[in-house]
Amino acid sequence: MNASQLKKLLTAYLKNRLNKTDKNLVQNWYDAFGESEAGVPGLGNQREEQLLKDDLLNRIQVQLNQPERPVYRLMSFRNMAASIVLVAGAGLATWFFLAKSAQEPNAGINQFQVITTISGQMKKVILPDSSVVHLNANSRIRVPHRFSLKDRQFYLEEGEAFFEVTKDKTRPFIIHSGQLNVKVLGTSFNVRSYRQLSDIKVTVTTGKVRVSGNGMVYGTLVQGQQITYNKANRAVQRSEVRPSDNQAWINGKVYLEKADFDELALTMRNMYGVSLKNETANKLKYQYNLTIRSDRSLQETLKLICAINGHHYKKKGKEILIY
Repeated sequence: MNASQLKKLLTAYLKNRLNKTDKNLVQNWYDAFGESEAGVPGLGNQREEQLLKDDLLNRIQVQLNQPERPVYRLMSFRNMAASIVLVAGAGLATWFFLAKSAQEPNAGINQFQVITTISGQMKKVILPDSSVVHLNANSRIRVPHRFSLKDRQFYLEEGEAFFEVTKDKTRPFIIHSGQLNVKVLGTSFNVRSYRQLSDIKVTVTTGKVRVSGNGMVYGTLVQGQQITYNKANRAVQRSEVRPSDNQAWINGKVYLEKADFDELALTMRNMYGVSLKNETANKLKYQYNLTIRSDRSLQETLKLICAINGHHYKKKGKEILIY
């Protein structure tokens, strides 16, 4: 592909003339990395910007001299954001061609992209097999550039994610998260595995998943079922839940039911970016049953939290003290 062809393809994208597959790929990835530039690599100083520009332009040159092949590679949304912000006209071309880069048949299987989110940020990730992952705030995933022919390995290293897995009976989808492994063929479900919480939760919206870990199978879940795994004593508890609640956080709602203070504090950090502290007596005994909503202001939510147990709060910067 020469420079003239590159220009035509870029122009086709800008004029909405790409075929449906390419258009959806580009648009979904563009929407996924969000509007926040916090943490985007290459924005620290002029030297970093220049190094990133040089790297992006070098990769474009490589692509111009290679034949076009099918899409297999997943690119970090932050890198895509950096390419658009820093390289302007060439940036979109870089982002597009890195996503469409040519690879040998076995390339990328043992190579990973790490995708993270910060407080108040969520991302929608399109995987190499067209499965979709909604990533909650303060989360981290590790995804291979290409899945192997025998299975689809995925790593939720921190946080929470809702999965919509593309059906493939020949290649099970396996999520590794902390001490648990979740195996599916095609379904939708939620996994919550934050370090600061004492448990890992797997909840099924549709289909069926098998949960295992430590050499044991803990159970097979179907729609509306949940497993709560205690990381300290390895105890497993099964329960029934409303399937519609599993991914409510994607739309800015978190339903807390008999939640301890750590879970409440995590929710507030994810949604508002604040650090919630508690200096009340018997704070470990308190349980919270409420809905945290992103369309409420921080002040409204804090008043609601304090009203539950008759407490007060004071705010200093990003730190909220309950007393």
